[in-house]
Amino acid sequence: MSPAHVLEPTYDALRRRLLTGTWPSGQRLEAVRLADELGVSITPVRDALNRLVGERLVQSTPGDGFHVPRLDEAEFRTLLGWHHMLLVTALRGRGRLQLIQIPRGHDGIGERTALLFGAIAAVAGSNELDWAMSNSAARLGPFRKHEEDTLPDVEQELDAIEQLARNAPREMMRRAIGHYHRRRIDRAAKLTSLARDGASTK
Repeated sequence: MSPAHVLEPTYDALRRRLLTGTWPSGQRLEAVRLADELGVSITPVRDALNRLVGERLVQSTPGDGFHVPRLDEAEFRTLLGWHHMLLVTALRGRGRLQLIQIPRGHDGIGERTALLFGAIAAVAGSNELDWAMSNSAARLGPFRKHEEDTLPDVEQELDAIEQLARNAPREMMRRAIGHYHRRRIDRAAKLTSLARDGASTK
């Protein structure tokens, strides 16, 4: 097992790439190449990849190595439904919404969306729910990267949700979050195709 001072930054770097959709759905992850890119030995990369396998963020196939999970359209729809359910559950909490300043343009739409919904989910005060939201955000990364290619006004949609989260009744938040997920479910076939191909149509 790699020492923590090497393993943790390696794990964080790989997980961030998943969150931001750096790799397309189904991409093979070569430990040797990743170790070279990150400037570490192969051992912490393999340890980090195996940890990500345990979190269902990476798949491991005997004889074929590690891959970004390749979700089909039905699986993607199910993941969206799970993400929606987590947020609805969080909004049943009585805590006060205290959003951080959500950055734009730093690491793309995937990062901004993950931070926004993570902050909303934190109102429940549940470590388990926070972990589930973070996990689903990383799994949705390859798809979120392509939202602007297939959905109009994505940034404006997030602006509106962020504003509602600051000062709107919970019921308005629930309706906005429901609309957010329905839009993506309606375009699931296109988003799945783009995530698999890793190419922009713009």
